[in-house]
Amino acid sequence: MNNMNPSKRAANRAATCSKDRERLGEKWQQPRSPCPCTNFQQLPQAIAMEILLRLSMKTLFNCRCVCKEWLSLISDPQFIHPHLSRSRIGILIKKYPHNLKSWKPELTHVEECAESDLWVDTINFTDNVPIAEFGLVNSCNGLVCLSGPHKYDPCYVCNPILGEFIIIPPTQKGRGWCSFVGFGFSVRTNEYKVLQTNLSDNFCKAEAEIYTIGALHWVSYGGNLSMLINTFNYGTEQFQRLPSPCCFGQRKKQSSESFKLGVLGGCLLLSVFDDESSKIGMWVMKDYGVQESWTKFLVIVENLFRRTPFLSLHEPIMFLSNGEILMVHNNWTVVCYNKEKKSFREIRITGTQSLFSFDAIAYSPSFVSLYDASRGEEVKRVRTGNKSDKLLAVGSSDCVGSGMPPYKCTKLN
Repeated sequence: MNNMNPSKRAANRAATCSKDRERLGEKWQQPRSPCPCTNFQQLPQAIAMEILLRLSMKTLFNCRCVCKEWLSLISDPQFIHPHLSRSRIGILIKKYPHNLKSWKPELTHVEECAESDLWVDTINFTDNVPIAEFGLVNSCNGLVCLSGPHKYDPCYVCNPILGEFIIIPPTQKGRGWCSFVGFGFSVRTNEYKVLQTNLSDNFCKAEAEIYTIGALHWVSYGGNLSMLINTFNYGTEQFQRLPSPCCFGQRKKQSSESFKLGVLGGCLLLSVFDDESSKIGMWVMKDYGVQESWTKFLVIVENLFRRTPFLSLHEPIMFLSNGEILMVHNNWTVVCYNKEKKSFREIRITGTQSLFSFDAIAYSPSFVSLYDASRGEEVKRVRTGNKSDKLLAVGSSDCVGSGMPPYKCTKLN
């Protein structure tokens, strides 16, 4: 048994350790962990981009805040374009306020994650943009167009993820009571354009005005309209008629409110509500422009879901990985429809149950910057004071972006 005093034993151990350290010299000192950026920069750019392309939007945005090099890489058009093609489709929701004074300028993004789980991101916007009464028009390449309810309201085009927006001035004529606003992109000219149409007095001709972002002017056009489906080519700036399903020739003419156009699975979708049978038929055009390719792929018995005294429309947004179809019902509720069971389940999103209605559109988030799309037109940014804003301020001159407005993420059951 060792009877040595404990304090002496401790002193001996300390002396031994001191000698060991002297023998080891510099080897005893542990090297500091390098910055994650340093190792990442040693990878070939193609491999680095492939790794980043596999990350979620939220993770990517956090990566932008790590250092200027990562921010520059993720803001590079060579990364933005392939990322856009992989961006998941979700639903973007804008709630209408009961009280304008208490309303918070925010958008809600619903996206599918692993195992058909749905996640909700609340994206705060800016108080400087009076969009409380503005409606969502549509989304294109991650950019969102909003239109006001009044005749001479401007339009806004924004990237809610980057917090960038531009103001589209109203036309001299303003918008009529039966006007339409659309937002699109011309691959041929690489330009984003806002389309505004007003119907003539006889409802047979459209008076169209096109605003090319970066051109700073509205251009007026005219075109004839058919009774059912019309298309507008953003490249040629021409109206065209699109053939409807063959059986529609024998049907009686219905109000335009009985039809809803959309895109599902990459195909043009036509949803038709039949007053007499209370059924909703959904058609997809598998070969665009070919009338014979219209296929009736789904019939929904309307009374399976919440019956209302109003016209009931279901707007399909996307297929979920479990085969269900995510839909917006009458702009009141988000639902999932199971084709096999012919049943609905309601998706309860905080803040929408107490509202009379909300706007909802298909939306794929992206890093497409309005600074690149606007070609010199004034772009405004929501500055949040987060790290990516500071990185930009200290001189990352080869990239443009901003911090994502603060948001919170919630999982839906």
